Amino acid sequence: MNIRLILGWISFFLVSVAVGSAHALDYTDHPLLSAMADFSVRSKDVRAFDVVRVQPDEIIQARGIKYNGPLSFEGKVTELKYVNTDPNAKHSIEEILRNYNAAIEKLGGRQLNSTPQDNTGRWHVFAVEGAAGRGPVSILLDVPYEYEYYLTIVEHKAMAQTVQAGQLAKEISSAGFATLYINFDTNQAVLKEDGIAAVKEIGLLMKQTPQLKLAIEGHTDNVGRPADNKKLSQARSESVLKAVVAQGIDAKRLSAVGRGQESPIADNRNEAGRAKNRRVELVKQN
Repeated sequence: MNIRLILGWISFFLVSVAVGSAHALDYTDHPLLSAMADFSVRSKDVRAFDVVRVQPDEIIQARGIKYNGPLSFEGKVTELKYVNTDPNAKHSIEEILRNYNAAIEKLGGRQLNSTPQDNTGRWHVFAVEGAAGRGPVSILLDVPYEYEYYLTIVEHKAMAQTVQAGQLAKEISSAGFATLYINFDTNQAVLKEDGIAAVKEIGLLMKQTPQLKLAIEGHTDNVGRPADNKKLSQARSESVLKAVVAQGIDAKRLSAVGRGQESPIADNRNEAGRAKNRRVELVKQN
């Protein structure tokens, strides 16, 4: 076969794949906020439920003013990276910040942290109580350069608890334990909506298997002091135990254990691994 014809078919195939892939990607703005003039979406990641955590030193603060807002944001997460696609159009960091500040104010939002003159730090944090029929929204804006900025929008909602009693029973029967990912606020042990849903499934499991005894073991990632993590995991385990007992389960069938950070199942060097390590395990007891 003619070598030019072969190369032609190869080129056609590669172009077709590239075009198909491009059509599959989403480069649209979030419905709440559009891009700055002359900027376009370079990358976009949407997750139905996730937790975005930041550290105090990642929040932009004016000198002498302490930020007292949240460091953890959970719900539907949309992460966008914007770049200037017009080499002849020049914009300043201050222009980008003021444009978004004004747009967020029109949504009824406000900035939670103060912006110093030198713009040191990273995230500008905004809160919108309810925009365009949506629930509460948190917005994080990072403008490191005049030609590039990052926008993270978190539409707050509790994670849908999809683990059912039958699944828990199957895992415990085959492995001797079952793993639940119950979200708590940072440094807190109070059950949230998704945790209450999980507890109901634990209670149902206990009612369906009257002879079953469980140790409720709490685990954390390695952020913070080991002693504090152990204490926190114990408090969270006890919180789950009390909620199960409140459903009419005999407390003698349950025990609460705080393991802290001593038994990781994933790499604590990245957030994905730390998220897996923050868990509750139901361990079958004899």
